[in-house]
Amino acid sequence: MPKLNFDVDEATLLKAYNISSLRPSKWEEIDHELENSVAGALTNTSGDGEGDPLGLGGYVKRWTWSKVSAVQYNMRQSNLIQEQEAAVLITSKSFDPKAFLSVVHPNATYQDLVQGIAHLEASIDARSEAIRVLVEENFDRFVAVKAANDALFAEMKEGLLSPESDYASRPLRDQLKQAATKANQVFLPVLENAAKAQRLRTTLGVFERSKFFFNLPSFIIESIEAGRYDVAMRDYKKGKMLFESRPGQLIPSATSKEGQNAASGDQQQRRILEKVWGSVEKAMGEMRNVLVAQLQDPTRTLEEHEKTIEVLLDLPAGDDPVWIYFDSQHKHILEEMKKTYRSATAVIQSTIEKTSLEGEPGSLTSHIAGQLQTAMIALEAKQAESIIARSSSERVWQSILDMIKGVSETMLSSLPNFCKISKNFMEGKYRKYQASSSGNRRSPTQCRTMALDVVKLYISLISEFFMLSDMAVMSPSTNNPLPRNLPRDSHSLSTAHYLMKVLGELQETVNDLNGLEISSEVSSLLKNLLDSAKWRFVDVLVGAWLRDARLFYLLENWVTSSTDMSATHYLDQVELFQRQLTTTGFKLAGGVDLPASVLAKPVKQNPLPQAFIQKLTKAFFDALYAFLDGLVLLVSDESPIAIGKMLATEVSSTGPNPLEVLDLKDADIRKLVVISNFTYLKNVIVPSMLNELETALGVSILEERQALLTSVQDRDKALFDSYVKPKAKAAMEILRSGILDSTMDWYETPQPTGQPVIHSIYPFFLDAVLEIRPYMYETLMYLVVIHAQVTSAAEPLLDRTLSTVVIALAEEALHCFRQVKRFGMGGMLRATLEIEFMHQTLGRYVTPSAAKTLSDLYNKISQAYSRRPGDENLQSNLDGVKKTLADTRRATGIEFLCFRQTKSTSSRSAGSRTHKDGSRSAKDSKESNRQ
Repeated sequence: MPKLNFDVDEATLLKAYNISSLRPSKWEEIDHELENSVAGALTNTSGDGEGDPLGLGGYVKRWTWSKVSAVQYNMRQSNLIQEQEAAVLITSKSFDPKAFLSVVHPNATYQDLVQGIAHLEASIDARSEAIRVLVEENFDRFVAVKAANDALFAEMKEGLLSPESDYASRPLRDQLKQAATKANQVFLPVLENAAKAQRLRTTLGVFERSKFFFNLPSFIIESIEAGRYDVAMRDYKKGKMLFESRPGQLIPSATSKEGQNAASGDQQQRRILEKVWGSVEKAMGEMRNVLVAQLQDPTRTLEEHEKTIEVLLDLPAGDDPVWIYFDSQHKHILEEMKKTYRSATAVIQSTIEKTSLEGEPGSLTSHIAGQLQTAMIALEAKQAESIIARSSSERVWQSILDMIKGVSETMLSSLPNFCKISKNFMEGKYRKYQASSSGNRRSPTQCRTMALDVVKLYISLISEFFMLSDMAVMSPSTNNPLPRNLPRDSHSLSTAHYLMKVLGELQETVNDLNGLEISSEVSSLLKNLLDSAKWRFVDVLVGAWLRDARLFYLLENWVTSSTDMSATHYLDQVELFQRQLTTTGFKLAGGVDLPASVLAKPVKQNPLPQAFIQKLTKAFFDALYAFLDGLVLLVSDESPIAIGKMLATEVSSTGPNPLEVLDLKDADIRKLVVISNFTYLKNVIVPSMLNELETALGVSILEERQALLTSVQDRDKALFDSYVKPKAKAAMEILRSGILDSTMDWYETPQPTGQPVIHSIYPFFLDAVLEIRPYMYETLMYLVVIHAQVTSAAEPLLDRTLSTVVIALAEEALHCFRQVKRFGMGGMLRATLEIEFMHQTLGRYVTPSAAKTLSDLYNKISQAYSRRPGDENLQSNLDGVKKTLADTRRATGIEFLCFRQTKSTSSRSAGSRTHKDGSRSAKDSKESNRQ
């Protein structure tokens, strides 16, 4: 390979590239053929160079380059080398003699310069002579050329170069304009497309290098749509770092040598980046809106809310998401609770209006009584509480329970998450994010106040519905008015059941709220709520309890009790009713911890406050007094069976019912049954119930017990007297009419003979020795009727009834015989016979009081006896009276068999033997007095 020659003349380079220097600072095009061109001056030589004009030897150019190469090498590296070279060339217009001498002949002596001047002058003269000779030889040519040029100029000036055609430039300009227009039409779109393509290539190159940044908006939007907010947040942080700290990596900046163009390019690049970043911020704003909406969604879980808060706290701008959550949840919970309460209350009112019976006079009492009867039958059968609680107002109670559950669930669906996040907030869990939330001066404890607002609203809604107030301001001695939203036609067993369920729901809600540990104030408020609710519920229960106790007499179906035939099943229902409602009242008052299910058996018993004990005790006794009044009412003419409005018996008695054969419309029959019930109530039911009450409440009720038993005794006595006194009065009338008969002369009447006589009134006494006058038989037969009536209706009252009648008869006989002034032998014996016949016939029912009265009667007869001549055979007459008495007793044994004591009644009539013994003692005393 031949050796390359890099020794290139600078003038050649300048001429080749049309530049003025080897280091141009701007674009230029230099014509080096012009006279003023440095390159033209450098190249305007022939051969290898010029000869020395001074004649000192060598060529100027060669010598000059060699000198420059040896002496001024560094100068060639500067921009002035061309001007210096031109200055030493004699043919250059920029020739400088001083430079020539200093460069070409720096070492020439004075003699050399003198010789050079002489040589130079000779050369100039020679050249001038040569030119003169040339002109002389070619003068005609110069003239011809001059003439031709002048002619041509004149012709061109008149034609082609005329001023009208702008010296021939106008057509050219027109052509050029047309050509430029055509070129624009043809090439400008191509050039523009080429420029666009170049810009696109440049842009694509930039995008390729900054693909992540320019795709960042779409990445974030896709992540938001997919719910990957953490990925969107990561990409956002990465893009923000590139945008703020490394913008040069995204779009390369122009070099500083381009001045304003570079600055303009940087501004344009910045606008591009800002535009892309604006899209990113817009996408992040949309993500923030989505997250804020999710943060305000109460249906999301605690973990989702916490994650959303943490993502929002990472965002650089906007309100504090923690307070956004608190404010939105606080507002949502309050609004939803109010909305739930209003809608549920409207449903309750509508249900009450549809099921209410208050507008129908007299129907409410019978309606409640009918439902209470059904409930008592279910209670006796030990059926489920839900069956016992069935009533026409069940829909109302269910709506009330649904309202309590709805408000509680609305509150508890969001409040636990609210309290958990607020607790974490107060503990500083989100403190590391708070630096970005400048300007937020709200205290973290405000979230606790928000939770307190929710609890207060819950308490106010419950208090408004049930008309709750503090126990201290409620009067324990009187019943407060029933809340208007509670049903009026609900029987007490249904009321008790649903009050228990409502209180259980409240208790469960309060337990959940206490578990959140909001504050001590919340715990105090909730405790007061429960105490007020218990007091109000006991109030409501007592109201229904006493109302049903007053109408409970309507449930009397006149069926004997399965445990004691002397009482009706009604008393068993009374006892069961009292036990059920007392137990419910005890539970409502807080005697047991209500479990989540009120049907479960409680395991812990708590002491009751004294106010509740007093209220329940008073209600228990008030109900008992109402039952006593109801028993009395059953005897009156307003009794349901008397007026034909007795409730239909839903379930027939499982055993025999002796009362079904009786005419219960007869007031005396009902009176006997009720008196028997009073006896059973006094001896069995009341003591049993009071003992259970004392055990359950842990109190002593001696005074109340005594007052109740006294009231039972008074009512029993009143009813018994109302029955027995008319009967005794009628018997006394018969007895009085016989003793004080105007036709009877007790002094002159003959002695009893003992001969059989057919009785004109009672012909069935065929074999009777009727020395005893008819009035005594009528009296005893009247007692037989009483005996039959009492035995059929209330056999345990038989002794009490007949004993009372016997006492009345004995007193009446004594009173009548005291009116007899004197007795003869016949009158004394006959009076003794008749009274002794009654005494022995009714001996089973002769009480010590009656025996004493009869003894006084015998003494009175003895004292009134007036002895007459011929009355010496007293003993034989007495023996005849005894025989007559024995015969008469035998003759009337069948008729008065009911008065005899049998083995089945011996235990019940143990006192009657004493009464007989007393009568015999009185008789012996009388006989001894006679003797």
